[in-house]
Amino acid sequence: MSYCVNCGVELDAGAHSCPLCGTPVINPRCPVDETAPPPFPLVRREVEPVDRHSIGLLLTGVLASIALCCGLINWLAFFPTVPWSLYVAGAALLLWVWAALPFLVSRLPMPVYLLADLAAVAGMLVLIAALTNGWDWLVRLALPIWAATGVVGIVLGAMIAGHRSRLTTAGVFFLMLIAWLLTLEALIDLYVLGRYRPSWSIIASAAGLVAAVFLLIVRLRPRLRAEFRRRFHT
Repeated sequence: MSYCVNCGVELDAGAHSCPLCGTPVINPRCPVDETAPPPFPLVRREVEPVDRHSIGLLLTGVLASIALCCGLINWLAFFPTVPWSLYVAGAALLLWVWAALPFLVSRLPMPVYLLADLAAVAGMLVLIAALTNGWDWLVRLALPIWAATGVVGIVLGAMIAGHRSRLTTAGVFFLMLIAWLLTLEALIDLYVLGRYRPSWSIIASAAGLVAAVFLLIVRLRPRLRAEFRRRFHT
């Protein structure tokens, strides 16, 4: 085993020079092994691109098989009077939209993917409400939270797809997070207590407001923005 006399890096048995600094290898006690395979490939090759369509089809087949198998088991063997396999089928469809759809259709804008995700989540919520007769919590709690989350996701997705400044996107994210937290607590309080009593969302929103104001100040001052980018490599 040899080490470079210049930088100290460990050398391969067949190395004629240091791969890090290029210093020639001269070690009479441990000569270069000419029969050893080269430490690095001699032919430059490109990594084969991933077949995204095949991955999407594979995920589709796996999720469809899980849903079908659970449906047959539910119908033939376990609790045929309880449609528990429908929950599995809904979850499989939800995972398909999240995981397989981007591989099958790769050129859609990001807001379109977000709309598909939101539609899948809404469908799962409606399925659960239909199977449990839970239309009250669906209309009063689940769908309003779903709508508020969808607005935040679509706005941020559009900003990311439009290649907006990272500082601007982060500032908008904190402002929308504040609105989402306030809305979330209001919906929960109105559903559970029948009245709005803000508490934890105010504390969390204060921290988010500080972060949003800081990012806005950095965004509006060029010298401070340049220093921020230099330090955080943004």
